[in-house]
Amino acid sequence: MKIIDAFWEKRNLGVTTAEVIIETDDDADNVLKNIDEIDKQYIVCKVSSLRPDISFLLQANGFMFIEDQIELEHDLREVKRNSILQRLYDSLPYEAMGRNELDYLYNEIRKGMFSTDRISLDPFFDKSKAAERYINWIEDMVGKGAISYLMTYKDEPAGFVIINKIDDDTYRSVLGGGYEKFRKTGLGVVLKEMEMVRNLGGKRVLTSVSSNNSNQLKVLIRNGYIPTKVEYVLIKHK
Repeated sequence: MKIIDAFWEKRNLGVTTAEVIIETDDDADNVLKNIDEIDKQYIVCKVSSLRPDISFLLQANGFMFIEDQIELEHDLREVKRNSILQRLYDSLPYEAMGRNELDYLYNEIRKGMFSTDRISLDPFFDKSKAAERYINWIEDMVGKGAISYLMTYKDEPAGFVIINKIDDDTYRSVLGGGYEKFRKTGLGVVLKEMEMVRNLGGKRVLTSVSSNNSNQLKVLIRNGYIPTKVEYVLIKHK
């Protein structure tokens, strides 16, 4: 069991926050005892789907289930596409983002790009909090060396991807999305992070998606990602 002082969420959400990672071999009674001793306003527990007993125990003690986090992996093998998808794929060049491109992205996020994450869905938080949290998160990641890519369609900004290096072989696609103007064009079914990671010299890419975002889960699987792990996410406001 790991208890993390998520101090950064005070800036993002205005509340003191703890993130609790519960391992598959944790004792349920000790988990509850340790959580009861946490003095934070907002507690997020991540529980392996192999431990539904702990999920039930937490829900019986005031925690609310808000999502599953589904981990996926891609081995970078080329995906077969029909002619239409291949044409869309080929029409989306990408390049590293600079400050102007990041500012454009932040404006898109403030217009409501993300709506299925646990902050956006939690009535305790104003929806603007979720947007600013994403912006702060991206700024932190880019400041620590994450690579931000802009994808364009017909020379217009169309979407973005943030990629983090884990080791020489493994990268994580941390966050991505399509811009408002192109949201209903079909471009959302095209994923380019596999090509990006190949060009960086990697051999696999990891990502995760919320169970509240079933459309994106379908896109990931359609593009060759394989689910590898599921975590229950439960929250409590104290």
